[in-house]
Amino acid sequence: MKSEITTIIKDYKFKTVIGMLDFERVGKQEVQVNLEICSTSFVDYILVMDFINSFYNEKKFQGVEESLEATCKALKEKFSSLTSLKMEILKTEILPNAVVGAKISTVF
Repeated sequence: MKSEITTIIKDYKFKTVIGMLDFERVGKQEVQVNLEICSTSFVDYILVMDFINSFYNEKKFQGVEESLEATCKALKEKFSSLTSLKMEILKTEILPNAVVGAKISTVF
């Protein structure tokens, strides 16, 4: 019997530069990441969170959709035991009356 482990990270918040509008490119804004990763072995959620934070701050993405695709690829390269991934990134401060973002679901 082959088992898979699902690691869940909810409401992980950090600040990064993300967005296409001029004011979004000037300073960091808070984003929230929700993530489910399935793997064939243990994946340390602290390492995943640190990796995501560093990755976003290094890349400074324009679109959330673009960021999700790149992050999925980078997570698979970093954590080779991943078999699937669901990730959501939300902009928590961009609008006063809503949280907006995008999500992706990938099977490796």
